[in-house]
Amino acid sequence: MAIKPENFNPSANYASLHDALEANKKWYTDVCQYFKQTFHEQMSQPDLTEIQKSHLFDHYQINLSNARNEYKINKTNIKNHFKAIKAKFVSTKQAKTLSSMATRHSAFRNFLSIITNKSVIAGICFTIFLLVLFHAVSIITIPGISVPSSYSDKNSFAQMLNLLAGGGLTRMSIFAVGVGPYITSQIIVQLLSSDLVPPLSRLAKQGERGKRKLEVLTRTLTLPFALIQAYAVMALILSFNNQSGSSDTFSIFGHTSIGDMSAGEIFSMMMILTGGTYMTIFMGDMITKRGVGNGITVIILAGILANLFGNFQSVFQHIASLISPTQSAFWLTVVLTCAIYMIFYLLVLLVITFFNNCIRKIPVQQTGQGLTTEVKNLPYLPIKFNAAGVIPVIFASSIMTIPSTIAQFLSEGEGKWVIQNYFTLESWLGVWIYFVLVILFTFFYSYVQINPSQLAENFEKSGKFIPGVKSGEDTERHITKVLNRINWLGGPFLAVVAILPYVVSLITKIPSGLAIGGTGIIIIVSAATEIWNSIKSAATNSGYTITKTKIQANYYDEQATNTDKVEELW
Repeated sequence: MAIKPENFNPSANYASLHDALEANKKWYTDVCQYFKQTFHEQMSQPDLTEIQKSHLFDHYQINLSNARNEYKINKTNIKNHFKAIKAKFVSTKQAKTLSSMATRHSAFRNFLSIITNKSVIAGICFTIFLLVLFHAVSIITIPGISVPSSYSDKNSFAQMLNLLAGGGLTRMSIFAVGVGPYITSQIIVQLLSSDLVPPLSRLAKQGERGKRKLEVLTRTLTLPFALIQAYAVMALILSFNNQSGSSDTFSIFGHTSIGDMSAGEIFSMMMILTGGTYMTIFMGDMITKRGVGNGITVIILAGILANLFGNFQSVFQHIASLISPTQSAFWLTVVLTCAIYMIFYLLVLLVITFFNNCIRKIPVQQTGQGLTTEVKNLPYLPIKFNAAGVIPVIFASSIMTIPSTIAQFLSEGEGKWVIQNYFTLESWLGVWIYFVLVILFTFFYSYVQINPSQLAENFEKSGKFIPGVKSGEDTERHITKVLNRINWLGGPFLAVVAILPYVVSLITKIPSGLAIGGTGIIIIVSAATEIWNSIKSAATNSGYTITKTKIQANYYDEQATNTDKVEELW
């Protein structure tokens, strides 16, 4: 029987840093050799069952992992020990430079591990391919529809629809309706399944099987909403003909008014636009399953980014139109004003990014051997400042399109006038409704995402607890209280950024699409963060699979008589 080496002392009296690191490396090699020899001796016993062999292998891997961690800790302690000895010869500035270089090196290694991961790169390429395909189709106008060359989305309803359509409304492509109907049906199903309708509530608690049934119900409910919104889109674009006064007008199958179209023409166009909605949902599903990030959010983000340069170009033209061409240094004034606009845009982007990444840490303890008394080693439950992400803004935007959609079915009169003047984002009441909806959806969806009752139940089953809080209902109340406090800050912040361009437009009379802030910039930050986290998660999962395969090949193939035993182990 081999003798296990004694624990390594990183503070021992070594002549140099190199000698200490070599001694630590030799200790680690000896320990690994000891565990390997012990493992082979145990596996050589003839009366072992496959289950016993599996347990021995698991124990062997735990020992190797602990030795590896101890080797890394010793390595760090050795370096810190010699740093302390030589601290008086190193200035503070040099120390900061070394730390910064180490941080950059670590970040570079993380980035390198992501870009060299074949699975992650395949997911990114697949996502880019679908987005390019979506954008290529979204710039092709549906045959039979004529779009004026001077058309731009100045109507708030059209801007919101174009946002949810990923930019497909600008050219009246088959994606003109977008995912708005799907999001609306999602809202309805989630509201009804939150203890309002018992059968739906039971489905929501049945795990993956229940989620699939709710998803089928959501997509079925999407159909009537998509047909209604398709008609509203046709009525909307043809209504612009009465407002523009230009000879270059919209037309569908040669008609410039919805009343001139036959029932067959209206129905066929509604079916085309509805088919585009389901095609968008399908692409979003493919991105979610085989690409990176949430598919629907990624498609909306791609549409915003595709139109970003055009928005900046419109800002430049609008600023140039406000300054007299005869003014001295005309171009210098325009360029400086645009530069100031870009600086403020980037500042708003940075502020939103900062708050989006802020988290509230709830300390968590583990009973048994996982119990720790050191605060720095205490695990925690992270709750983001914006726990619901970008979903509240998308939901609120989808809800705000409903009154304008209904208005397209009404004839000119008091009812249509009330909707257009009080329930759109071009009125103060509509802006306040949008503000309240964002806050309400922040509270609702953050509770759906975090699910305090489920968390409390999982804590109780796994032996975890929050220090100073009893398990069960007290834990649920504590998490809910913390979540509500965060939402009272995060919800209004999200709502203020969302309504900012509309408030500026109402005060200054400039187009809302040119103002800083808004739904688009929130989606850019939240969706980009979500995509990056998805990429890191995919890289971690893929790395785990590769490591597991290597361990099987290196350590267990010697004892396995066939490949089936290797698979049984895991």
